[in-house]
Amino acid sequence: MSQPLRGTARRTVVVALALLSSTALMPVAHARPAAAEVRQDFNGDGYEDLAVAAPDATVGGKANAGYVAVLFGSERGLRPAARTVYTQASTGVPGTVEAGDRFGSRLTAVNLDGDGFTDLLVAAPGEQWEQNGLAREGNRTVLWGGPDGFTTGKVLPAEGTGSFQAGLTVAGDFDGDGHRDLAREGLVAYGPFGRDGQPSRVQSGVKFADDDVLTVGVAAGDTNDDGATDLVTVTRAYDRDPEGGYTSEVNQLLGSRGGVRPLTILRGLESRTHADLTLGDLNKDGRADLVLGSNSLRIRYAGADGLTAGAPQVIDQDTPGVPGVQERDDTFGWSLSVRDVDGDGYGDVLAGNPYESFDGVKRAGTFAVVPGGPHGPTGAGTTVLSQNSANMPGTAERQDFFGSTTHLVDGDGDGRAEPVVAAASEDEEAGAVWVLRSGPAGVTARGAFSFGARTLGTVATKAALGSAFPD
Repeated sequence: MSQPLRGTARRTVVVALALLSSTALMPVAHARPAAAEVRQDFNGDGYEDLAVAAPDATVGGKANAGYVAVLFGSERGLRPAARTVYTQASTGVPGTVEAGDRFGSRLTAVNLDGDGFTDLLVAAPGEQWEQNGLAREGNRTVLWGGPDGFTTGKVLPAEGTGSFQAGLTVAGDFDGDGHRDLAREGLVAYGPFGRDGQPSRVQSGVKFADDDVLTVGVAAGDTNDDGATDLVTVTRAYDRDPEGGYTSEVNQLLGSRGGVRPLTILRGLESRTHADLTLGDLNKDGRADLVLGSNSLRIRYAGADGLTAGAPQVIDQDTPGVPGVQERDDTFGWSLSVRDVDGDGYGDVLAGNPYESFDGVKRAGTFAVVPGGPHGPTGAGTTVLSQNSANMPGTAERQDFFGSTTHLVDGDGDGRAEPVVAAASEDEEAGAVWVLRSGPAGVTARGAFSFGARTLGTVATKAALGSAFPD
């Protein structure tokens, strides 16, 4: 049975490339019209940019070599004409195109060196290499942002003695010193980073999970509003479910001036159907709240002590205000993102539902935008869209899995984030990405556009474009 393909990322699913060098069509820089948070501006023009990965892409005849495509923001928003495709054969990108590298399996947008340009951390879990006489599997390449986008890069040095170097990694300011840091299972590397890829210091012994369970997701955000980024992880234990399945548990690791503190388990958030997690301020109190996806949105609000144990608020397709009907095989919340879509200051939830069937089409997929508010999301005002919605490019087809990954980016600098939605199995797993519009009334398909391999100048066959967006 075909299904949305998942990689190793928090929000991964699973494109192909004929060109060995990047195709660059750079936008003209303009002043940004209004002050607002800019999270991913790779060329420093004041507008956010969109990165999307295709780790299973064929590059130069090498299967599963992978690439990353960037659409640059502008006063008019993201534009397909202003794009660049990056591979390990692109000028300035370290490495060599090889079959199975899966360059782009996970993306992290972060200004590692503090120069004002957002950098992009790209994981390649299939890369085979050696450092200090030790064989390594998987690496992470930082593409340094600059006025012309990514023109230089560096493979980050291996950390510790473990062989695998491309595990779950998230960015944040975990000690509250104003520099961006990287956290992964076992350690936190604190910034600023040098152009040699070396951090300023390293904190070892950071455990994302108990010894007998597997970490399957991690998110970063300031849950207690103390200026230091905190971590939330989801773990999976197969021997704790008496019915033979698995049980997911949720942990919190608070950041502090001294670094990341030991984990605490958040009881009451256990689940047997976990799909995704994200953090964002849903009620405008300055703290990052937790949203878990498991065929519903399970929300836990943060307080002065961060997240605490207790039962979550649950929103599903039977909640008043949410279009649709809750069904067993749906995947409401398979992919999650939180940002302000309508400009009211409250974080809104973008939730993919790639298994949703409608109009007689099995598993065509939909997505929903659930508005935040003074008391967080209630379900009221939720918008659900599909490829069959008015003004939406394309047509819903069987097993497109539209909504397999989601992202939010303010490409036009108006303070309202635009939803970006992928269908990794579109056109027999060629994959495609849709960019929608946002306004005071929320998300709209009017003015939306989609792009795929033809737009990027890449090979479409089994490409699964839209595998991963940046954390």
